[in-house]
Amino acid sequence: MKQLKYQLDQYIVTSYADQELSPITDGRTLQLLSNVQTNEAELLASNDVLVYLKTSSDPAQLVLDIIRNPISPWREKGCNGLTIASVQIILLEQLMRLSPQIKPRVRDEAMKLARDLEADIRSSTDNSLLVLSFLLPLSIYGLASDFNEDKVLKLFEIAAQHKQALELFRTLGFADKVSDFVQNLIKKQKHIEAVGFICAYNLVEKNRPVDLLRQYLWNSRMVCERSCKEAKSLELKVKAIDQENASLDAVLQCILDNNIEPQDLKKEIQDRIIKLHAEANRSVYTVTRACLQKRSNLH
Repeated sequence: MKQLKYQLDQYIVTSYADQELSPITDGRTLQLLSNVQTNEAELLASNDVLVYLKTSSDPAQLVLDIIRNPISPWREKGCNGLTIASVQIILLEQLMRLSPQIKPRVRDEAMKLARDLEADIRSSTDNSLLVLSFLLPLSIYGLASDFNEDKVLKLFEIAAQHKQALELFRTLGFADKVSDFVQNLIKKQKHIEAVGFICAYNLVEKNRPVDLLRQYLWNSRMVCERSCKEAKSLELKVKAIDQENASLDAVLQCILDNNIEPQDLKKEIQDRIIKLHAEANRSVYTVTRACLQKRSNLH
């Protein structure tokens, strides 16, 4: 984080000394973000991006310039359309916090970006980050009315795993549809995403978060046990165990994020984690012992 701020400050000093430019002329200062390796959480917590955006006379235009003309190529290999890296998501998030005034010309440019992203989504329908990068400009630049409402709502099912989707759902005018949306998430077995919306929109009386999380854990356990039973190699068995462990971690994070009173659910999760670790160790031991036994029989 210190490295990021140092590079930004050094750029400003150089700009003033050599060219007498304003701190964020043409977006070049914040373009340095593309070359900085930093932790996303630290970047958000620091608010440095927000501070620098505030110094711009037109932050909405600035962010568009950075996204559409980055110093470093942010296109994925093999992808012909525009994609947005996580640092660009951060820029859009911070811009949304400013609620900037959008000039007609800037809105037109944002529409071009949104159309590019919409085209990319059609060829990569399961890319939640890409969908999020499309939804953010719709809210910030006031573009929602130019897109099909049902299609936009459908995209939220893909981006629901991201915390930003909770706020965007409201700002894009879908709050009155949240009950049906939650039910669709549940039908598609997206229980953790459903819990996030239930807690954010105070739907706890209609849908009990703990019950949904328990269902999610049960489904994950059944998948793991079936995969372990069918696994023909140690690698496949360990992979199945790792996947259930990831599900357990996701539920613990969901409980923390939404301030859920989990009753005895936390203990159930901890006990299950211990059991999975023991199972993984036992499987490794069994295979190792068999290999050693086979080797000794050859001598």
